Amino acid sequence: MKIRKGFVTNSSSTSFIISLKDEYSKDNFMKAIGADGNSPMNKIFEDLFSAIEDDKKNILDAAKEYGNDIEMEFFLSKQGFSQETIDKVGKMLADGRKVYYGKLSSDGETASESFFCCESFVVCDDNIYFNGNIGGW
Repeated sequence: MKIRKGFVTNSSSTSFIISLKDEYSKDNFMKAIGADGNSPMNKIFEDLFSAIEDDKKNILDAAKEYGNDIEMEFFLSKQGFSQETIDKVGKMLADGRKVYYGKLSSDGETASESFFCCESFVVCDDNIYFNGNIGGW
């Protein structure tokens, strides 16, 4: 029998989809998320931006990594996203918007990443689409 003496974790992850109307940048993200002023709370969203930046990839590339002949719709369906989300992503792509996919981890580098990983959320308006509804808890 083996006995583990080190730290044991029960980590989880949350898949996300993000698209900004304007070019994807920290300034545009902060503005779109509503954290573009001078507030001590902005650090939370700066850390979230960094976590997204570390793991995001173009959604079409992410689908191809899942399988060479995989369509984006099939990929998102297999990830657990709803048909409504799949349709929204398809419309954003058809409109020429860049759409990114990635994961946040509960054992990420910042408390912000851990917090957003453990919550389900959708932020959707003309400037930003940020869907973190799919969690691995």
